[in-house]
Amino acid sequence: MSANAHDSVLLQSNLGIEDFVWDVEEWPSVKHDDFSGGGDLPVISLNAGEDIEVISKKMVEASEEWGFFRLVNHGVSREVIERFEEQCMGLFDLPMTHKMKGCRSNSLPLGYSASNPDYVQNLPWAEILQLLQSPQQVLEFSRKIWGDQEQHHKLFSQALIDYMSALENLGIKLLQLLARGLHLPTDFFTRHFQEKESNMLRVNRYPPCPDPQKILGLGSHTDPHTLTILLQDQVGGLQVLKDDRCWVGVRPIPNSFVVNTGDTLQ
Repeated sequence: MSANAHDSVLLQSNLGIEDFVWDVEEWPSVKHDDFSGGGDLPVISLNAGEDIEVISKKMVEASEEWGFFRLVNHGVSREVIERFEEQCMGLFDLPMTHKMKGCRSNSLPLGYSASNPDYVQNLPWAEILQLLQSPQQVLEFSRKIWGDQEQHHKLFSQALIDYMSALENLGIKLLQLLARGLHLPTDFFTRHFQEKESNMLRVNRYPPCPDPQKILGLGSHTDPHTLTILLQDQVGGLQVLKDDRCWVGVRPIPNSFVVNTGDTLQ
């Protein structure tokens, strides 16, 4: 982790620590690495040998009970994931002045931001990269960051485009399986996603925090979209509200995704 990571969320707009302190009711009751309570998310395997009707049924049941499930044997190659992770970490490790070349603007409404400019209070202690699933937007962002460093530009943009493509294909498969499990036509959900750039990539990095009891990387929320396919690192911190009463820490498991059925799909 770069030496400037700790202060990066303060540098963008000269904010103070007090701007990141959350309301008391939002302070975490479960530590980021506590995975002891409430069980774990249902695990769904997309192994080719599994019965598709059983997979579809398990997926619907998990979505109804938890709103989440863990996906293994998902078919996204480890190489695609590792290249994506490597390039994103390389971006976040750059000096702030370098990263700010790709900050959100009128010409690039998505891009890099230190914290989240959409919040007016309870600012998240996070660095964020947000891009549409658009090769053109990825290339434009990459060029802003890397300029004439052609090798860096090619490696970064190709890693993101490959990952986005793989996750789009996976998302389509999941929506088809969910439709099947609900006894609906297979294309019941996917027919609404013919429009290009309907998917979005968001990468959060949470630098070391000076007061983790009162400051959050991201507060309690629901995802407004259709599906979120989340790649965890091995640090932990993701928590799910079970039965609207208790927070459950989601243990990171290598080479898996956590899938969240969003508000739109619900």
